Amino acid sequence: MNLLEISDLHVSYDGIKAVKGIDLHLEKGEIVTLVGSNGAGKSTTLKAICGITPVQSGKILFEGRNLRSIPPHLLVKQGIVLVPEGRGLFGRSSVEENLKMGAYSRGDSEIAGDLEKVYTLFPRLLERRIQAAGTLSGGEQQMVSLGRALMSRPRLLFLDEPSMGLAPIMVRKIFEVIQTIASSGMTVLLVEQNARMALSMSQRGYVMESGKITLSGASSSLLENPQVRAAYLGQ
Repeated sequence: MNLLEISDLHVSYDGIKAVKGIDLHLEKGEIVTLVGSNGAGKSTTLKAICGITPVQSGKILFEGRNLRSIPPHLLVKQGIVLVPEGRGLFGRSSVEENLKMGAYSRGDSEIAGDLEKVYTLFPRLLERRIQAAGTLSGGEQQMVSLGRALMSRPRLLFLDEPSMGLAPIMVRKIFEVIQTIASSGMTVLLVEQNARMALSMSQRGYVMESGKITLSGASSSLLENPQVRAAYLGQ
């Protein structure tokens, strides 16, 4: 059984049909990339799965359970977490306060240990733990956003454009961390403008155009696909 199964998903808002009957699945422990141009419906798909954007019709199953009736804040307790485009930090709160917010739904005794693990992944955040998150650089803010998500102990992690606006050295760092957390068994669905890097690190990929999935398959095959190379790889 797939960890996540999306069937015939339709999403409309403001009179616009943003997602037009897509099928998508994720297996446990894999990284899957969703690529497409701006306005293709990628972010809307993530928000629909997480209950942020209303679904018009279709099935969203997590381990065989229907997610459509579960509010977003309870999905976090199920292990489903979104790192949104734009990061969504509490700018006046410190780095450490932002990170601890990721564990708001937990009541166990291992939160402090998980905080140390985040600082191990991102040593720069340890140096800036008492600094207001809104004063950090874009790359540092992305680290906080990803670290906050990890504090909730996700089983299924959605990443929406994690490299957007970052310097190349910071992009490499973010992708290294994504590979590290995926190697621990976490499942990742990655929406990313850097299609080459995203497909290079994922097992499978989907190409979305105008609200529809137009191509899917092994990431290695998509990297060699002439249509994908012309549209998203600059070749």
